[in-house]
Amino acid sequence: MSITSTIRHWFTEAPHFDGTIVETERIGSRIQKVTIALHESISTPFPIGCYVQTMTWGCVPRAYSVATANTQSFTLLVSFSGGGAGARFFRDAVVGAGVTCYGPFDDFPYRYGTGRSKVFFATSTGVAPFRRMIDEAIKEGVDSFLFLGSPKESDVAFKGELEELSKQHPSFTFVPTLSAGEPSWSGARGYVTDHIIKNPDLMRKSDIYICGIPPMTMGVLTTLGEIGMPEKQIFVQKFG
Repeated sequence: MSITSTIRHWFTEAPHFDGTIVETERIGSRIQKVTIALHESISTPFPIGCYVQTMTWGCVPRAYSVATANTQSFTLLVSFSGGGAGARFFRDAVVGAGVTCYGPFDDFPYRYGTGRSKVFFATSTGVAPFRRMIDEAIKEGVDSFLFLGSPKESDVAFKGELEELSKQHPSFTFVPTLSAGEPSWSGARGYVTDHIIKNPDLMRKSDIYICGIPPMTMGVLTTLGEIGMPEKQIFVQKFG
């Protein structure tokens, strides 16, 4: 599909709806967690792994993965790293502000029934689609691992929830990995690609999901190739 036809699909053919911001919360210095209420309840939550196109400033489209969702609202994570139009819009938006959204677009689904463990690689707001995928892996009874890269501990989204999940469910392992952590940080340091080199057997027997900034995505794909990872077991969120 060409860029022109894709844009035409988004803004003429794709389903769209209006929502209202009902909660906005700063996570560290880099992320805004925004919950948007639907004006009408829907029968089922948005698909796991989906994203929406939000029309920021009334005219600038920006894509965001849906982190959590129910029949009445959904939550997005917005990064300030690039300082773009979407970041500025959601940074300044107040509770009660309206947002027009297109979608949801479901091109990054969770794969059920493969019999393989799930390994999730993310940086910053790239953790968003994995929040619900982790719940599905737990329900499915397969082992899952989240390697989440961030400069600092304060910028790790869902940190408390994910730590609690890992305590309650031994099948889920959460490994936040800091590239510029404070001296007090006792967890993993470096980059998420380090975990591929350290755990090649785990990678090859798992389904791999990747969502985050392009340098991380390319680094993970390159390192997976170096260990002989089957391409059919690798899934990438491509809209970023």
